[in-house]
Amino acid sequence: MTAALSGQVAIVTGAGWNVGRGIAEALAAAGARVVLASRRLGKLEETAAAIRASGGSCSLRVTDVTVAEQVEELVAETVKDFGGLDCFAAIAGGGCQYLSLEDTSPEAWDSILAQNLSSTFYSARAAVPRFRRAGRGVLITCSGGGGFHPVLGQDMLPYACAKAAICRLTDQLTAELWETPIRVNCLDPGLVWDEETERAIAAEESASGQAHPLRARNRRPADAGELAVWLASPASEPIRGRLVSVYDSWWRDGEQVAAVDQSISRYRLRRDDL
Repeated sequence: MTAALSGQVAIVTGAGWNVGRGIAEALAAAGARVVLASRRLGKLEETAAAIRASGGSCSLRVTDVTVAEQVEELVAETVKDFGGLDCFAAIAGGGCQYLSLEDTSPEAWDSILAQNLSSTFYSARAAVPRFRRAGRGVLITCSGGGGFHPVLGQDMLPYACAKAAICRLTDQLTAELWETPIRVNCLDPGLVWDEETERAIAAEESASGQAHPLRARNRRPADAGELAVWLASPASEPIRGRLVSVYDSWWRDGEQVAAVDQSISRYRLRRDDL
């Protein structure tokens, strides 16, 4: 999809590392001018350096996406600097704590929902009015563990609830915007180990001589980037209000895209085919 997004302007939150970085790099490689947003300047600068080294165009803005006013400022400054906004990828999130219900404090619950669900709401609330005025636009939300089915063997109630709610935000907002050209879809990046986790698991595998049980399901940030480019490009225009996963293959084939567009089951929050 080289140059699939040439001339477009995109914002990526959570762009400082891992999935967000992979998506920002992919959008830039596809020709978009990417505004990188995250709380940590150093991480943003690392992403920016990688993009520029590959010939991409980007700028960066330190933003706390749990603060609505900062997200509004992010969008307003982007439109001011670049003349518009074509895509907002609301990827920032995380904060998962593997604690039981009894061990999860109200403060932890509020923090995890703020990082994931509220930040997505703030992103949509800031971007959609600009999309309405422009008569076009793409909002990409981000699901994750527990978002579409319960996760057995792991206590992650706040995170799973937040990610499931993001799926519902995606299709309910699609219903609200149905008569407009604005498209909203939810990206599932799959299991993505960060560098620290990858090193720890590699050491475990070396010691045991066996592959980790989840190794086959691990995906690269670049895989999420490839999917994000497709969701932002004209190739995905028939798809609205969907949860699309890196584990899916149908989105790479035009005929299958048309078939999925006609499948009501793919609108359901609960997915049993991943």
